[in-house]
Amino acid sequence: MSDMTMNALDFLVQLLAGVLAFWYAAHFLRADFESRRGALFRWAALYALMQFSFSALTTEWKPYERFFAVAPHFALLFFLSGAFFAKDKFRQVFVAASFVSGWDILRFAVSPLAHAAFGAWGPAWAWAVNKAVEMGVSAETVLSLMQMTNDAAVFLIIVGCRAVQLGLLALYLRGIVHFFPPKDYALRFHDSLFLLFPCAAALVLDLTVRMLALSADNSSLMLIYDRAPSTLLLLPLTSLLLLGMIVSSVALFRGLVQAKDEEQKRLLLEQSVAGVHREVTELQNIYADLKGLRHDLRNHIASLAAYAQRIAPQGDGQMEAYLGQMTDAVARLDFADDTGNPITDVIVHQARREAEKKGADFTADFHWPQDGRFDIYDVSVIVSNALTNSVEAAAREISIRSYEKGRLFFIEAANDYAGELHWDEAGELPVTSKLDQAMHGMGLMNIRRCAQKYKGEIDIQVSEENGRKRFLLTVMLYEKEK
Repeated sequence: MSDMTMNALDFLVQLLAGVLAFWYAAHFLRADFESRRGALFRWAALYALMQFSFSALTTEWKPYERFFAVAPHFALLFFLSGAFFAKDKFRQVFVAASFVSGWDILRFAVSPLAHAAFGAWGPAWAWAVNKAVEMGVSAETVLSLMQMTNDAAVFLIIVGCRAVQLGLLALYLRGIVHFFPPKDYALRFHDSLFLLFPCAAALVLDLTVRMLALSADNSSLMLIYDRAPSTLLLLPLTSLLLLGMIVSSVALFRGLVQAKDEEQKRLLLEQSVAGVHREVTELQNIYADLKGLRHDLRNHIASLAAYAQRIAPQGDGQMEAYLGQMTDAVARLDFADDTGNPITDVIVHQARREAEKKGADFTADFHWPQDGRFDIYDVSVIVSNALTNSVEAAAREISIRSYEKGRLFFIEAANDYAGELHWDEAGELPVTSKLDQAMHGMGLMNIRRCAQKYKGEIDIQVSEENGRKRFLLTVMLYEKEK
């Protein structure tokens, strides 16, 4: 087989590896190009050209010296990721390190496959030659067929091994992409070290094993396989386990990130609930004071009106006008919504006032269940968060209502909105578009947590009619879990 054919095959393999590298980097880094297709073409061409050129320059190196080509490979990927994507040094380092580790480990994981294929081809080839001689084929024809057949077989074996290598690399990269946290998670220095140590350890261990095997008598791996047949199984198994260790470390890292995020959300929820408890206590006191104040003021106004009528029955009307204004002022202390509980009265009243300030129509048909199944604090969290989200997002209409079906209690909050909704990874809850995501976007999660305390759940429906988008949140409660 000619050197040109092998060089063409090597260049094609490097080109395909470059395509995989671009696809892999695109899952970790934000694009900094206009045309994805054009960027992919330029990336793959530069990657293949540089890798092929470096491989040609190091052809004369001893086998164990060629292992140190990982450093230029790492530098190439780090440079390309910074040139084609938005710079993020911690993610760039991980992309380069994990890809180089996988590629170099798999380069030798498939070498036992090549050895086994060549070992099976040798006897088959000898049998075919003997059969041709027995059939009386001329020596010139036999030699010509031997050369052509052998070249074709060697080429197919090499192509097959390279295809297996690229396929395993794609599966390895796919596993990392699947378990890695989303792009909006900002890697920090200690996070980067946690992810890089398994890559570096796997790569160093693999290189050490290869160097020891090759430097034993400065022979090739194929002879090592003949002298120690068990290495045909052990070396590929070691390589695959090393790759599995890297993927597992990424999965562990994602679990730690999620656990930390859940802990932060739990702390924020506890702070929110504690704040609601304080507010509820204060509102109860204020509501009681307002109720007494309204009663006393009405009595005072009635007494003043009777006194004014007695001492000046034919007055100029100024006293009556003044007392009428006082009556209107007291009337404003009355809440328009009678929900059956003073706390939800205040929450709905506040939401109504905020909606009026924004010029939105507010409709409330909320009634507190009187059977005592639900804690006012939990229902207050649900109603308060639902109305806060509705008021912030609403353009023209806001509504809240409640109803019962048997032992089930439903709360519905609806509003129209403009713009687009952004959903979480699971596609279950909208996420906040505010910059400080750590301190915002907790409302729906708090509502869900409170609903789940009562064996309930939430449902979100988004619809569009006559060019208006409508958001409907339904919360179902049953009874508190024991």
